[in-house]
Amino acid sequence: MEAVLPGTVIGIKTSNGVVFAGEKRLTYDGFILSKNVRKLFPITDHVAVGFAGLTGDMNYLYRILRAEAKRYELEHGREIKARGLAKLLSIILYSYKLFPMLTEAVVGGFDEAPSLFVLDPVGSLLEERYTALGSGSQLALSIVEQGYREDMPLEEAKNLALKAILAAIERDVLSGDGVDFLLITREGIRSEEYMLTRSPSHS
Repeated sequence: MEAVLPGTVIGIKTSNGVVFAGEKRLTYDGFILSKNVRKLFPITDHVAVGFAGLTGDMNYLYRILRAEAKRYELEHGREIKARGLAKLLSIILYSYKLFPMLTEAVVGGFDEAPSLFVLDPVGSLLEERYTALGSGSQLALSIVEQGYREDMPLEEAKNLALKAILAAIERDVLSGDGVDFLLITREGIRSEEYMLTRSPSHS
């Protein structure tokens, strides 16, 4: 798909968890509509999803995934795993292939081990060690690639994701206004936030 999907979201898998990072800007037709948009969503206690793209599509998919995850838990007596949720999202996205959702997605979780999956707007599914989505992804991904190690501690992966997101914010007008984090480990999901102390020159 050639359309530029606004925003920047990063996922990094390490040996002891998964880090999601996403900036907070919402833009439309060159205008900043919000500086506090959520792009990262816990689905269960150990699985989360992140989106880059149109906010309406993100929220729609989030509501479907939450409902389906809850239904799975009621039917099977356990949480849906990250791979299962990623496959479910793949089916949902593919069902809209004639009029695709304008969003890319990353699914991550901790089941027996950490896992990370990336999906394009028509549901193509890949398992990855790290990824970057959205309009700032090219620059962000180059930074993650330089600093990534599979055995890096979770906090180091978080700092790498922050460095990559901040670099994207500096260059990409569709990204900005702070960073949200989800840190996924065996113990569960922890959310954190990084507030910018100054606005990039393009804000």
